[in-house]
Amino acid sequence: MFGRRNPRSLMDQVRAWLWPKRGFRRAGQYVLKRVMRMKGSPHAVAAGFASGAAVSFLPLPGLHLVLGALLAFALRGNLIASAVGTAVGNPWTFPFIWIGGYRLGHALGFGEGATVSDGSVGASLWAAADSVWRGRFVEAAVESWPVLQPTLVGGGVMALVVWTTFYLLVRKGVAVYQGRRSAKLAAGRARWRREPLLAATEKGRA
Repeated sequence: MFGRRNPRSLMDQVRAWLWPKRGFRRAGQYVLKRVMRMKGSPHAVAAGFASGAAVSFLPLPGLHLVLGALLAFALRGNLIASAVGTAVGNPWTFPFIWIGGYRLGHALGFGEGATVSDGSVGASLWAAADSVWRGRFVEAAVESWPVLQPTLVGGGVMALVVWTTFYLLVRKGVAVYQGRRSAKLAAGRARWRREPLLAATEKGRA
């Protein structure tokens, strides 16, 4: 009933995901408004979104939705908000996230030998993800471990910072939005109750 008259092809959907038609700024504003209007307590919405955003910093592509939902469930967060939060990790941010995670993990003493090139980090992690999807778990772990280990550690540290930051920001934003909305609804109800009384008073005076 509410579907598109002309369904988009798979290629159009992929293109829209990689590059929103109205730009990333408009897409970000849309996501922000959608999160602010979600039902649930400020904690539930904030914990859900923060969980999705945080797990996006782990080098585990393909598992972010599941991990975000599990973390949100454990923290009594909104599961839909966690799915929206995973949008923080996308093809445009993954290279920076993974390289930053790898460098941080390596700086903390994890990984073997000298650091690998930035391009090799992404290539190694994508190869590991492909092996996982093909059921080759041992192969994925062995071949990618020199890169995966420091990236997991560094990504985990960044995930903690990201979770805390998004939780505080989103919780504050949702609380303010819900407070303003409640005040607006209360004012509307009060006005609705006053109008019949005013009408009756005016009629009595006439």
